Amino acid sequence: MATLLEALTEQAAPSLGALLHNFRIEERETTKTVSRRCALGAVELAQLELGRADLTADQLADAMAAYAVPRRIFPVDRSAVRVDLAGGTVSVQITEQPVEETAADRTLLGYFELIFAAHPMSPNTAIPFTTLDLDVLRIALSSRRNEVSRYLERLVGPLEEPPASRRVARSSLLVLAVAVASLASGIAGHEVAANRPATAVAVDVPIQTQIIDAVVITR
Repeated sequence: MATLLEALTEQAAPSLGALLHNFRIEERETTKTVSRRCALGAVELAQLELGRADLTADQLADAMAAYAVPRRIFPVDRSAVRVDLAGGTVSVQITEQPVEETAADRTLLGYFELIFAAHPMSPNTAIPFTTLDLDVLRIALSSRRNEVSRYLERLVGPLEEPPASRRVARSSLLVLAVAVASLASGIAGHEVAANRPATAVAVDVPIQTQIIDAVVITR
């Protein structure tokens, strides 16, 4: 198990689009036939497979359902997604009782189904943020915006705290910025490069300013 996980984490896991493309080819389907089962057109699905689609959580979940990836490893309504912000990992716990799946969870679980089928591991194996498809990570974290916001607030602390404590918070925050903001910059809706304007600014994304402003404040 450990060897397989190490092999997976040596380089980023395949993108969601690449996995869906391979699955579609194995099922001998075309993007046109898949598009008949969802609201997205064949061109949009082709863009998704190329990693060029900019889809919402609901659109991505709709596309995942259209590809009809069977949930054998992660049963429907029995797979609880766990996001460990401190550890920078995502894992799944198989439960006896039904659990509610959000659109983001359905996408993540379908993605994990394809990865774990190719790399047999225990279903509860924690997968690092750094190996995940960025769109999947972005949606998973965005769906937990309040949790991410509270975690950042605990790291930064009140603005009037002593300088020494602020330095500790700064180090912790920069780790999170690398694992979350840099790897899934779509959460913040900003380009992280210093002298470039934002490429997309969400209207109602409070985590956006909290991540960026917190990094600026603690520098």
